[in-house]
Amino acid sequence: CIGGTINLTSTGGTSYSWSGPGGFTSALQNPSITNATSAMAGTYTVTVTDGNGCTATASTSVTVNALPTATAGSNSPVCIGGTINLTSSGGTSYSWSGPGGFTSTQQNPTRANATVAMSGAYTVTVTNANGCSATATTNVTVNALPTATASSNSPVCAGSTINLTATGGTTYSWSGPGGFTSTLQNPTRTNATAAMAGTYTVTVTSAGGCSSTATTEVIVNPLPIAKAKADPNPVCSGHFAQLYAAGGVSYAWSGPGGFTSTQQNPGLGLVQT
Repeated sequence: CIGGTINLTSTGGTSYSWSGPGGFTSALQNPSITNATSAMAGTYTVTVTDGNGCTATASTSVTVNALPTATAGSNSPVCIGGTINLTSSGGTSYSWSGPGGFTSTQQNPTRANATVAMSGAYTVTVTNANGCSATATTNVTVNALPTATASSNSPVCAGSTINLTATGGTTYSWSGPGGFTSTLQNPTRTNATAAMAGTYTVTVTSAGGCSSTATTEVIVNPLPIAKAKADPNPVCSGHFAQLYAAGGVSYAWSGPGGFTSTQQNPGLGLVQT
């Protein structure tokens, strides 16, 4: 193979004289030529002389085969949990090695459930039909998944605004009840209704193209049905009056003359016109 060593051998005499392509000469019985090139291919002739001074010649033909053009590639970068796809070409047999003791004799092997430890250089030795080999290398990067978070200002009241928040990436994709979608990091939904309650999911994507999801539950509470009345109604001047309210768990009254109360059913005392 190109780059290998040509080993010439001869027998039959006491001295030897070699000649060959590219002006090659040698007086060794068994000379070697290192770093073979295609120009060194051809016929090598040795003149053998015995102890009586008699000579004879012999020839051998040398073939220098080309190395394969080895290529190596991958689908790098990949995300944790994804599949590393290695590719190669140029030969008839292949031998891969890589991080964590990885080996394979497949032309295009894969590594499932990728981890950060699988990052690094993958080298393939490509051998052609003539037995000549060459190597190629591809670097694989396994990126970490983003740490996605999702939250909201739940619970909210009907008619108010739902505020959704997310962190952990560079791009965001929300989905939720009623066909809601948004590519904002922190979207809002105004005029909340009961139909907007439920699970909101955000897909968070990092700068390395890796994604993870997070969810948040939103509760939309109905408004209370407020009721208020006075007894008696109408009220005569100088008489006692009582206010009544219903529909909630806390109450805040206000009225003429700066009247305020946090009682559910406050009394007005003697009403003055």
